[in-house]
Amino acid sequence: MDVEIDLYSGRRNPVFGLTPEAEEDLMCRIATLPPAPSGAAPLQGLGYRGLRLTNGPAANITEIVVSGGVVVVRDHDGAERVLQDEGRSLERSLADLAAAGLDPAEMAVLRRELEG
Repeated sequence: MDVEIDLYSGRRNPVFGLTPEAEEDLMCRIATLPPAPSGAAPLQGLGYRGLRLTNGPAANITEIVVSGGVVVVRDHDGAERVLQDEGRSLERSLADLAAAGLDPAEMAVLRRELEG
């Protein structure tokens, strides 16, 4: 599974891959998330907008967006599930996995965004 850190506008975003074990853990965690409140949506605008996951193990899922306490799961049929990531715990876990391969300056920006 590829994880893109949606950090820049007009510049290539950092991308890293998840191990099969991390993919399995991620999918199990997503399966337990409750629905998000009505109107909840990923972050928009300039700067950090969250993490986009593609090329995952589930054949029917095209994209997962983890952003600002919300997880959006999109499938091939165009259906979308919006789930709540309480305390941004899933988003923080993915950021921790990114730390090993991310430029220190980019990691600092990501950490700052998650703290704010």
